[in-house]
Order: sequence, then structure tokens, then C-alpha cells
Amino acid sequence: MSDLPDNIKAIQELFRPRFEAQDARMEALAAAAFAAELSNAEVTHDLPVEEALALLEAHAKGEGHV
Repeated sequence: MSDLPDNIKAIQELFRPRFEAQDARMEALAAAAFAAELSNAEVTHDLPVEEALALLEAHAKGEGHV
């Protein structure tokens, strides 16, 4: 950011509070959506924790079915 002209830095600082507030709102919305999804979740498989975590990790890495 130090390579930017002073007028651009001033504009960024002017809008920083709005962007930070928007980030906070988006994080709250995402957390609420996740909580709603989690509260509506239905257990369909009785997996040991280690196996479930391995499946989640594989999914996060973009791997197909394990």
C-alpha cells in the first residue's frame, strides 16, 4: 500500500470504516447461515470422529469421494 499515491491512500482511509463494517456484517451473515445449516443438520451416518474429519479434510482439499 505504501507504493500508492497519497490521494489514493486518502480515499482508502475514507472508505476503510465502511469496508470494515461491511466485512463484519458479511461475517455475521455467514456465521448465522452456518448456524442455521448446522441446527437443521440430520445425522445420516454413524462415523467415528477420525473418519469424519478425514472426509471433511478431503472435501476441503477438493478431492472427490474418498
